[in-house]
Amino acid sequence: MLPQLTDMQNITSKITIATAEGLYFFKPEEIIRLEACSNYTNIFFTNKKKLLTAKVLKEFAALLEPMGFVRTHRTHLVNKQHIAFVGSSGNIIMKDDSVAEISRRMKSGVMKALKYAA
Repeated sequence: MLPQLTDMQNITSKITIATAEGLYFFKPEEIIRLEACSNYTNIFFTNKKKLLTAKVLKEFAALLEPMGFVRTHRTHLVNKQHIAFVGSSGNIIMKDDSVAEISRRMKSGVMKALKYAA
């Protein structure tokens, strides 16, 4: 019975992402950031891979925020583990050198979430 429990824990620690090609399974820590593009979401991974899925960012936010992700802008959801630098101009530089904006409306909440992340 213990191997089955371990298998269930491994399954629940992964998220399923549906694309036009099929289903992908990833651990949340493999995701660097997510970016909204109309009714689609681009997902950027640590292995430089990018996926496009027909799910809105709001759905991913509900799933990933308890796992250490922060909504910084209406178009950005970032993994706190992959943040390299937060600039005074309101931009976040990720470890893969990509940039995510921080909206003025969300700035205080984002800064509070990042302050307590360490």
